[in-house]
Amino acid sequence: MRLTRLAAALNHGEDAGHARVPKYLRLSKEIAHAIDAGELRAGERLPGESELAEHLPASLGTIQKALGHLAELGVVVRRHGAGTFVAGQPQQLHDLWHFRFLAPDGCSVLPVYTRVTNVARVQDEGPWADFLEGESGHVRIDREIDVNREFMAAGRVFLNAERFGALARSRPSSLDNANIRAVLRERFDAPTLRVVEEVAAERMPDDVCALLNLAPGTTGLVLHIRGYGYHDAPLSYQLVYTPPDTRRLEIRPRNP
Repeated sequence: MRLTRLAAALNHGEDAGHARVPKYLRLSKEIAHAIDAGELRAGERLPGESELAEHLPASLGTIQKALGHLAELGVVVRRHGAGTFVAGQPQQLHDLWHFRFLAPDGCSVLPVYTRVTNVARVQDEGPWADFLEGESGHVRIDREIDVNREFMAAGRVFLNAERFGALARSRPSSLDNANIRAVLRERFDAPTLRVVEEVAAERMPDDVCALLNLAPGTTGLVLHIRGYGYHDAPLSYQLVYTPPDTRRLEIRPRNP
């Protein structure tokens, strides 16, 4: 990995007015791009933290935070006493229905990687409660959505706990980059036969703002996605929180 290029990219970010984006996120993005460009290959060791701090316009703490962020995303593996290594190529989410962020050509769709941070039974109140009903509450799946390693979005999937309660016992990592619709179809014989999407500019929850490194109360693009199954019965309610100033999102009618 050419540290001079990495340093130049970070300095350019400052000059281009990207300073409002935390430096550790800009650094992690540039390291990820270096990996994608083939400057580092799977299993290869990254320069040490002290070497990075010596050559980059970033503090040791910023570098450690950036590497920790990449480790959480599965881009690198940190081994105590040995260093930080490039992980194998992560499996991206395929058959995209909803996270269709367009590339500069306006036609192709950017790759998306999802990481599930929590799966639990909840009693949260919201539009999903009226839609899904159920006296036993709901299963909520929280996901981080990494779009082309450029920016993060966040997602929440709500399901009827009476029918899908077994999912609450799943390890979150077992659902990373999983197509939730496919999980419902294959494990519960519950195919999604129709979806309805609504989009609004809404104030995002404080915990979502914190996840996306946004100021509390930030307004973003929020997708409300209702899934229907057999006999047009309510099946799932999904929320996707997208920060401002990101790629264009393609929304199109789609049935199985």
